[in-house]
Amino acid sequence: MKPLTSFMNSVWIAENDLRQSFKSVRHVVWSLLFPIFMMFTFSFRYGAVGPETDFIQFLIPGIVGMTAMFGSTNETMSIVWDKSMGVFDRILAAPVSSTSIIVGKTMAGAVMGILNAFVLLIIGRVLYGVAFVNIGLVLLIVVLASFSFTGIGTIISGLASEPREAMMLSNLLRFPMMFLGGVFFSVDEMPQPLPYVARALPLTYATEGLRAIQTWSIPIVLMDATVLLAYTIVTMLVGSKILMRLMTR
Repeated sequence: MKPLTSFMNSVWIAENDLRQSFKSVRHVVWSLLFPIFMMFTFSFRYGAVGPETDFIQFLIPGIVGMTAMFGSTNETMSIVWDKSMGVFDRILAAPVSSTSIIVGKTMAGAVMGILNAFVLLIIGRVLYGVAFVNIGLVLLIVVLASFSFTGIGTIISGLASEPREAMMLSNLLRFPMMFLGGVFFSVDEMPQPLPYVARALPLTYATEGLRAIQTWSIPIVLMDATVLLAYTIVTMLVGSKILMRLMTR
């Protein structure tokens, strides 16, 4: 029963974090407003990325991946607030393990990223008619991407000493990734050595995987999913170790 109890504690922590997030209307609106604004702004550029590729068909998968990134990392910023306000100490005083706290925080970030991404997916479908041939593969890429970004957000939150520092570090990583991750511009068309930098970013594989689903390029989808899984494992392990060290001082 101990693993089950630990899992239920993690679910409770994730549920509590999500409830607090949805209580703040501004937090939820901002998480969605920025990618929606970027989508509308860049959608006016109806050109072609390739010989037969409409720009809007290229744009929407990138926006969906970017939304998962912002949703996941924004949610993990709550770790810094909890750390600075002593919330971890109060939770650990209860019969809740540090592992449950880490898993719960991670689950909350990933769920927020998935929800935000699917809202943009619906908007892209309704307004622009962008459809994906297999929603199951879309879910796979979005889930793996959300967990990858959550792991990155956890690392940033663990290293930052205060909320302002965490937000600065987060933006320092997210905004370059947004423009180098293939959201608005094709990675193959970037000047050297930017394509090599782009291939080191998880957002690149999220956007590439979502676009590959549109064309039913299964080998590319599987390759990108594998890379995102590797990112998830590495970032979650590193983030968990950092948080564990903080909570067991």
